Amino acid sequence: MYLATFPPQLAKSLHFSRCCSPAPPDGQQQKASAVEPMSISSVTPIASFDSTQAQKPIILLVEDESMVRQVTRQVLEHAGYQVLESDGAREALRLAAEHRGRIGLLLSDVVMPGMNGPDLAQRVQKIQPRLTTVFMSGYADTGVLRQSVQDPLNTYIQKPFTIDLLLACVGKALARSSATAAQGAGLSDLPA
Repeated sequence: MYLATFPPQLAKSLHFSRCCSPAPPDGQQQKASAVEPMSISSVTPIASFDSTQAQKPIILLVEDESMVRQVTRQVLEHAGYQVLESDGAREALRLAAEHRGRIGLLLSDVVMPGMNGPDLAQRVQKIQPRLTTVFMSGYADTGVLRQSVQDPLNTYIQKPFTIDLLLACVGKALARSSATAAQGAGLSDLPA
């Protein structure tokens, strides 16, 4: 197996996973020595930024595969999100604790060294209450994942996924989080 690279014209349908394909026809094993820059021009940028507009929520991205993490960060930033990026649970917990202000979404891989995504989400939610989480994984079905997505603030996206699917999933998760927060605020304003 060798790592495949994608030309910019395929970036719109780029799948975010370790992209492997069978060995070349000559039977030699090859591995890409460098990743070519990928274009994400197919993502529609947000309208011209006006400081009076509400800023998009901050996303804490946790992914141990550097290529997946870098491209995902670029896509999210191009779509107007501020991204706090981490390659693992320990750094993610540090970023969540040190961040001043609200983190709107945790976008986390499920299977990572040291601590899995659902356990990380529980720990980050102690620092950032009511945090919405989107889990991403190449594993179709795990017991840990099934249990985690039962929480209405959690959702799941299957790797590989397209840019459009990623942005749609993030948008829906943030909308659901806003609706839940608004309902909670309305209930807390009622007399006891």
